[in-house]
Amino acid sequence: MTKKQYLIFGAGAIGATVAAWLTEHSRDVSVSIFDKPEVCSVIEKNGITTYCGDDPNNRATVKVSAYSDLKHVPKPDVIILCVKNYSLAGVSQFLVDQFGSDVLVVGLQNGIENQSILPEYFNKVVYGVVCFNAWVDSPGVCGYQKRGPIALGHNGGVSDAEIESLAQDFNLGVPTEIYPRLADAAHSKIIINLTNSLTTLVALHEHDQSKSKAFQKLLTAMTYEGVKVMKAAGYRESKLGGMPSWGLITAAGILPAFITRKAYLKNLKKMVVSSMAQDIIVNGGTTSELDSINGYVLGLAKKHGVNTPINNAIYKLCQEEFIKQPFKPMRVEKIWERINQSA
Repeated sequence: MTKKQYLIFGAGAIGATVAAWLTEHSRDVSVSIFDKPEVCSVIEKNGITTYCGDDPNNRATVKVSAYSDLKHVPKPDVIILCVKNYSLAGVSQFLVDQFGSDVLVVGLQNGIENQSILPEYFNKVVYGVVCFNAWVDSPGVCGYQKRGPIALGHNGGVSDAEIESLAQDFNLGVPTEIYPRLADAAHSKIIINLTNSLTTLVALHEHDQSKSKAFQKLLTAMTYEGVKVMKAAGYRESKLGGMPSWGLITAAGILPAFITRKAYLKNLKKMVVSSMAQDIIVNGGTTSELDSINGYVLGLAKKHGVNTPINNAIYKLCQEEFIKQPFKPMRVEKIWERINQSA
């Protein structure tokens, strides 16, 4: 029996972990990964190593075929796109030129910008809401907070059999569910992604904020404003694995901080280096998902008349700070000072 060919485009945190998980448990699929030559040479030599952050000494390594030239890639039945939204149009054209527009594509991006980009290039698109954190230590070595889940959905053009087969393959390596209400799932995740801007601004992965009550106020205010925006826009909560509920977020936003502090600290521990922090701090770049996440939510807030003062202030600060080279994290007290100045 011919194996189903999967091509994962991008060996970052999500691409590498998904490639490893699909490979280690499946005999029915063949997985290839595409990235830059220097990344692929390391993966070809050493494979992909993954580990859970709670048990960093327990590591699993699998061999995955890595390519830096599409001409050498086996023709894929499914392409999983693991690049950021700001790279998606260029990558999509690159893939269409090589494989055509009829290949089944899975977009694993934060936000919903991919839902307007990918249909311009591909006829069959499935979108995935990634409900776990992962990070890259070095090429082919990735840590993760937990294994999954991933929520899959589509906006038409994909048959039930195709998405069910896809979910079946994914489930061999990572818990995966099909979500009929894709928009609700994506917008529920966006609320959580709002905080990536703040955690990057203070470099949370390098500076412990567990004792800072000011940071708690900022973080909880951002997500509470996010919930109000999504409700005003007509979206409903999707209870995606492990993420705080809208009820908890609302309670944290309106109750005295000491009442919800235990739950807050529990969720704070789950916050590892975000994809935004990897772009700005780890990789030293100036391009991030700030506009496709925070900017998008602020656009919704304006459209539906929702006041979002904390998100507005953090967004403006990030716009100013993320373009500075080198980027220097801000102290929480300085952030509050800037917020009060702009109030």
